Amino acid sequence: MATKSLRERILSAQDIQSERVHVPEWDVEVEVRSMTGAQRARVLQGATVDGEIDLERLYPILLIETTYDPESGERIFNPADRDALNSKNSGALERIAKVAMRLSGIEPGAEDAAKNA
Repeated sequence: MATKSLRERILSAQDIQSERVHVPEWDVEVEVRSMTGAQRARVLQGATVDGEIDLERLYPILLIETTYDPESGERIFNPADRDALNSKNSGALERIAKVAMRLSGIEPGAEDAAKNA
């Protein structure tokens, strides 16, 4: 049996991580998944206004891209939910966004580093 090349091993790796998060403010549990490179680009592009990360856009977009129903595996939110998500409890948004960023390898302050790069 031929050994897979390093490239083949990397490209075939199942590397999307997930974690269930209890959100007491909503009395639900959601599945938060790490972002792909394409999702991260969409999040950063969608949250950037005049070269600055707009926090009013960042958290809702993160939730739209990373939260799934743990039972069905379906995405919970869609882009039309951005404003509605902004009207929800900030603690709940923060809790989910922090998990999404951690799973995706985004450290606190990474938004600032990205815009200054």
